[in-house]
Amino acid sequence: MLTSHFSRTEWWIAAAVAGVAMAVALASLIPAWKDRWKAALPVLGAAVFVGLSTPFEEADGDPTALMLFTALALGLALMRVVFAGYIGRQQELARSGGTWERLTTRQAVVFFLAFTTVVALMAGFL
Repeated sequence: MLTSHFSRTEWWIAAAVAGVAMAVALASLIPAWKDRWKAALPVLGAAVFVGLSTPFEEADGDPTALMLFTALALGLALMRVVFAGYIGRQQELARSGGTWERLTTRQAVVFFLAFTTVVALMAGFL
C-alpha cells in the first residue's frame, strides 16, 4: 500500500483533493455555467457522511471511510477523463437541440467494469 504510512490528517487532505477532482468532473457535465456550483453539493454531502463515519481519535481505528471516499471520488473523476470523447459527443448533441442517445447495455457494462477496475486498483494501491 502506497499510503500505509498516512496519518488521519493526510487522509483528510487526500479526501479533500479527491473531492475537488470529483467536483470538477461533475461540473464539466453541467451545461449552464450558472448552475456549475451545484456540482459541489454531492461532494459536500459525501464529506458530511464521511466525516461522521470516521473515528475522531487516531486510536479508534482506521479511517476506512476516508480511504473508500478517496478511491471512489478519484475513480469517478478518472472515468470522466476516460469517457471524455463519448460524453463530449453527447453534450454536443444536446447543445444542437437533440437529446442524449440512450446508453446501450454494452456501454453500461463497459463503464461499470472500467469503473470497478479503476476503483479496485486504487483501493489496492491506497
